[in-house]
Amino acid sequence: MFPFEAFPDGVDVTGSNHTSPLQHPSLPQPKNRHHFPDIPLDIKELLDALLTMTSDGVCLLDSQGYIVYGNPIFEKMTGLSIDLSESSEYQFSSLSPDPILRTALTSRQPANGFLFIQGQEQPAAVRPLTASQQFNGAILLLQAHQEWMALHDKLRLTAKKNEYLERKLQQNKNLSWVAAQYGSESSEQRTLRLLKITPAFEKFIGVHPTVLEALSLAAKAARVPSTVLIRGKSGTGKELVAEGIHNSSPRAQGPFIKVNCAAIPAGLLESELFGHEKGAFTGAYKKKLGKFELADQGTILLDEIGEMDINNQTKLLRVLQSNSFERVGGEQTLSVNVRVIAATNRDMEKMVEDGTFREDLYYRLNVIPICLPSLKDRCEDIPILADYFLKKFNAEFGRDLKGIEKTVINAMTAYSWPGNVRELKNIMERMVVLTDGPVIRLADLPPVVREKPIAAVNEELPAGSWEQGKIFPLEDYEKVIIKAALEQHKSYTAAAKALGITHKTVAAKAQKYGLGDWLNKWINK
Repeated sequence: MFPFEAFPDGVDVTGSNHTSPLQHPSLPQPKNRHHFPDIPLDIKELLDALLTMTSDGVCLLDSQGYIVYGNPIFEKMTGLSIDLSESSEYQFSSLSPDPILRTALTSRQPANGFLFIQGQEQPAAVRPLTASQQFNGAILLLQAHQEWMALHDKLRLTAKKNEYLERKLQQNKNLSWVAAQYGSESSEQRTLRLLKITPAFEKFIGVHPTVLEALSLAAKAARVPSTVLIRGKSGTGKELVAEGIHNSSPRAQGPFIKVNCAAIPAGLLESELFGHEKGAFTGAYKKKLGKFELADQGTILLDEIGEMDINNQTKLLRVLQSNSFERVGGEQTLSVNVRVIAATNRDMEKMVEDGTFREDLYYRLNVIPICLPSLKDRCEDIPILADYFLKKFNAEFGRDLKGIEKTVINAMTAYSWPGNVRELKNIMERMVVLTDGPVIRLADLPPVVREKPIAAVNEELPAGSWEQGKIFPLEDYEKVIIKAALEQHKSYTAAAKALGITHKTVAAKAQKYGLGDWLNKWINK
């Protein structure tokens, strides 16, 4: 039999000499581990046969909280191998109940809640067992968590988006156009109406206000045929937003054509966009339809639009103005009905100023601008994204990793993510493939993520400090760390999450080291 150990924060503990978590000052201490009659092996086999048919983990506890039986599903979910032999000693890790077990065993009343097991929260229910008015123990039920967690995450994201949309609707409730367009529609009805659009953007994971602002704007843009310019660093999800706009627009049944302007040589881009006639140039052995023709009645995404040369910019401007063009080598003017979405990571205003991008084309494209934040500016979404990719790659590669240690999340939150969500996705894929244990640990992180915060601190200290063996007062290091966190996350709340401390502590430290005014200037840069 196994004592049901309680370890803080899911920390692994192994060995058989640990005391039961139920040995609490408020509880009677067990004098003997065997408080429940041993189960004969043939009865266990019968129980296994019956309880294997359920997808939930079932466990039998004695009156002191020791495990006397667990079905195969329970063993798989907890990582335990339960042998009924009294002489056997076992090792197990990361099995951590919350107070619901103590509540059920002390009050002898049913209890529901969550257990933190092998890095993941799992819904659980405890029911007391009595016979002849004598309390004999309890049955613990661990519900299958994968489908539940997927639904839980989806509901949580929807709730966040609902909260944001409701707030925006409340801000706009007095605007005349709202009253004119929707009459006496209630705020709840307006929220539901807007939420009908959001499923098209489900692939874009995040609940940070800047993300919800961008998705709200994208949802509005989807209703009209206006040109959209999506801006953001590489890896921020520009293509996902463009796809969401198309899928939630009246053109959703039409084609969605993607063109990466940076991947096609300037000399071939015109043919790629507008097509060519047979014999138009050497190697043109047959007529080819261009991307604009293929996108007729649908949407075309011109990714990396800032890389387009001036000659093709001029031809694109004509299409935006007249919806017409000729194939390369052709004389017939073709008309199309295409919605244009452009995306870029370049400073378009600077390009216009330098003369490398046409000003008139810029204004044609920039009708509805949507700006996507870098991952470092929405660090609250990093745990959500990490969990999403963990589940995705678990399913894709047949792995069964149970979760991610908090130290890993802290390190990931403190990292600057120059490659944004794409970099996070690649690192999560690597860790899911290579991690040996049941959970992802700090040692599984690539050194660049694990050591980046330390490097940032070193850069702030006087040159050669470490090499010369100099040690500075602790407050010097603390100031550097607080400043680095505020510089990266630009708010007390986000910095506090990254450092694993409270908002109040960060604010107090910032005031102590005179960083309040510096933070305001940094944010407004």
